[in-house]
Amino acid sequence: MGIGVVGIIKEAPEIDPTTITSSLNQTSTIYDLEGNLVEKIQAEELRTVVSINKMPKHLLDAFVAIEDERFYEHPGVDIRGIGAAMIDNIRSGSLRGGSTITQQLVKNVYLTNDVSITRKVKEAYLALQVEKVLTKDQILEAYLNRNYFGQNAYGVQEAARTYFSKDVEDLTLAESAMLAGIVKSTSNYQPYYRVKPDEFDPSKDFKVGEIEVLGEKYICVFNEKSVSRQKVVLQKMLELGKITQDQYDEAIKQDMKTSLKPEQKKITDITSYFTDMVKNDVVDKLMEIKGYTLEQAQDLLYTGGLSIYSTIDLKMQRQLEDIYDNFLEILLGDTSGYRNPVLIDWSSNSSGDIVDSNGNIIFYKQSNLMTDNLNLILNSKEYSFDNGNLIINSKKITPYEKHFDIADFYTVDEKKNLITHAVGSVMLDESVYKIDDGKVVIDKSFLDSNQNFFEIIDGNLILNNEYYYVQKDGIVQPQSATVTIDYRTGYIKAVVGGRDVEGSRILNRAIDSQRQPGSAIKPIAVYWPALNSDYTAASVIDDVPFYNSSGELWPKNWYSGYRGLHTLRKSVEQSVNVNSVKVLQDIGIDTSIEFLNKLGINESIVTANENPKNNDENLSALGLGGMTDGLTPLEITAAYGAIANKGVYVEPISFTKVLDKNGNVLIDNTPDENRVTSEQVAYIMGDILRTTVTNGIATRAKLPNMAVAGKTGTTQNQADIWFVGYTPYYVTGTWIGNDMPKITLSKNSSTAAMLWKHINTVIHDGLESKMSFPKPDGIVTKTICTQSGLLPSELCSRDPRGTIRDEYFVSGTEPTTTCTTHVEVMIDVTNGKIANEFCPIENVETRVFIKRNPPYIPSENGGIVPSDYQYEAPTEICTDHNESTVVVPPIEEPQNPEEPTEPENPIDNGNDNGNGNGNGNENNDNSNGELPPEGENNP
Repeated sequence: MGIGVVGIIKEAPEIDPTTITSSLNQTSTIYDLEGNLVEKIQAEELRTVVSINKMPKHLLDAFVAIEDERFYEHPGVDIRGIGAAMIDNIRSGSLRGGSTITQQLVKNVYLTNDVSITRKVKEAYLALQVEKVLTKDQILEAYLNRNYFGQNAYGVQEAARTYFSKDVEDLTLAESAMLAGIVKSTSNYQPYYRVKPDEFDPSKDFKVGEIEVLGEKYICVFNEKSVSRQKVVLQKMLELGKITQDQYDEAIKQDMKTSLKPEQKKITDITSYFTDMVKNDVVDKLMEIKGYTLEQAQDLLYTGGLSIYSTIDLKMQRQLEDIYDNFLEILLGDTSGYRNPVLIDWSSNSSGDIVDSNGNIIFYKQSNLMTDNLNLILNSKEYSFDNGNLIINSKKITPYEKHFDIADFYTVDEKKNLITHAVGSVMLDESVYKIDDGKVVIDKSFLDSNQNFFEIIDGNLILNNEYYYVQKDGIVQPQSATVTIDYRTGYIKAVVGGRDVEGSRILNRAIDSQRQPGSAIKPIAVYWPALNSDYTAASVIDDVPFYNSSGELWPKNWYSGYRGLHTLRKSVEQSVNVNSVKVLQDIGIDTSIEFLNKLGINESIVTANENPKNNDENLSALGLGGMTDGLTPLEITAAYGAIANKGVYVEPISFTKVLDKNGNVLIDNTPDENRVTSEQVAYIMGDILRTTVTNGIATRAKLPNMAVAGKTGTTQNQADIWFVGYTPYYVTGTWIGNDMPKITLSKNSSTAAMLWKHINTVIHDGLESKMSFPKPDGIVTKTICTQSGLLPSELCSRDPRGTIRDEYFVSGTEPTTTCTTHVEVMIDVTNGKIANEFCPIENVETRVFIKRNPPYIPSENGGIVPSDYQYEAPTEICTDHNESTVVVPPIEEPQNPEEPTEPENPIDNGNDNGNGNGNGNENNDNSNGELPPEGENNP
């Protein structure tokens, strides 16, 4: 016996006091900037370690009284307790009880839960060793911080928060006794247990609260057994003299049903979009800064007791989520009367399946694919049998080497939302599955051993949904995402990554989904870098036909045809595609990419080295936003923030710092900053975006009491619509689109601008009105002609379109020469050509025209003329008039004044109305026939 005990003791682990006192998993917590709780990060163990000094005496007394009444007297093993336990064990035939608090502690730290003599010997030996290196208070503190109290709560602090929503130091005697009573059996004596809402029976259950665990909602039901056990603890305390009779009586009177207040481990009125983002960002930073592996970083996040201070503005986050809860009502009002799904460019075949422009099925109508209980339907033409093998030949499935995919389907809800449902794959072993000429062949042996795989009903093969996943609830379409950033600090204030979603770890389209930005890319990839080069807001670009490398007319504008000369400002205001491509070609693709890199856009750009065939090093991707992968709303919003922030890009961040469990700074997450351009160049770009909202195509985003600058974006076929803009306070990016871009939208970017306006109206409520953006030094104002970008001449004022306006310039870039685009030309008004010397004077007028440089020649462009071509100076000279068309009247010989004239005929008295020498018509004829004398403006 003695030899056996010695052998067991030799197998016992070494005692490490630091392991006992400091190796506890602790719960990490996310706070807002003011230190308010946002979420306790849920792991297998929720624990917050506290010092014994913060534990009330009655709590310590309660545990000692019920678990180890001679704790302060024995050396780690209670001989009297063991004796009593042995008697109980003999009577019951089991091996239980007799463990002191010290023994329970070493069991939790070093040993397993198996019930055996060997474990008991090791437990006693280790308890004696621990008592030699730790004080009683250290042992009790470690014990109370390690114990499990049910509901994932470890340690008395987390138990106090879990059951009473208070810190351990604030517990009453009655509450402390209830916690002490749990330890004997958490399943029997935890103060409440949780049930799903549909399992709650109000006729027999008492509800003490509601909680959310990992996205699931539960009702907390009072456990009567916990009060019975609490009374046992209080009675024991009274017997041992730990409390008085009065204290006992007062504790018994406390109504524990109403005292229980289950703590929400997170704020439940917001989604997990923000906190999920914070968790991911913290893990990334731990890997980047500390060199941790992914597993190490995640372990520290969930068990390291970190305090994470996020940038979330809880009020703004709630406001944003409330708007998304009312998405359709805000954009469309009551949609119940709509016939087809709203906001969708509905295109379906005769069977009601959604198809693309080529007629290919994108989503099946549910009844064409699935039964009501979501079993796949294959009609008699889509399957057959061969020697017991099942052969499937259907467009509803796509075969792969080791599985086959089932097509997705759609439904429409009561609000006329399109709901898309993903269907998973049927996974089969290659021994029972093969592909033969595009057909799926499933071996008879599999079918024989899986009798429920299918059934035949009315000639249709019905495939059991137990063999594949079906997204029952589906995802509402179109989707949308919005992110708001304080562009001065980079703090992400609020984010919503989708609409009508529940749960945690859900797809955050604001930060994880790359979408084509369309015209929203033009300011940051084309015009801002151009302004940083040789362009000004007054630089003139000609909206006339442009040709791609294949010689094809490209791109098309959003409007029909071409409009001619535009300043850079107007090109942005009107989102002129041709001009964007022209400017990009001029400044160069490399310049554009380098500029985007400065704005934090790096990995989203697919380079030619990465993919020689499909990449973003082209005019379409960077000039029009038709990118290979696209940009996330967060990326493009942060980039616009650099315009607002006086030319300085600030990295967007979701948290500012992370403290370790001891309160030391683990991560100081100061955002990176990068000056992109001068403040003056940024101001010019921003002012152009401002007038895009006041005068351009983005007027739907205008706010009544706040200056706004921004740009819309629409991709081909309206698969994506955007508005990205800023105020004197925040920058916000809003995207709307379908998760599958092949399904396009029925609305254009003005709808995104409307949503952006509603969002910013709400989040700016109560803020001081600011109707302008501060203008820096180094900005000058000049009056210019919009047809040349130069100082106006006298001719410019005669252009009937009104081409003179004031423009901002960075000092030193303003024009110093006069417009040469406006010219004065004498024309023959009968044909619009340049008048020649033979044109009748009454046909000749001097008019003001524009003269392009370089000239535009319609005949070289298929006869296409821009809309301003009517103001173009003519180049052809009149051929309708020549020498042969000139009528010159006869000229009388002048009389010699020295010769006598005939006397007047008194009878005629000047009344001869003939065509002789009378003075009436001849004078008129002569004056009408004369050519202008020399010296006049003679063509």
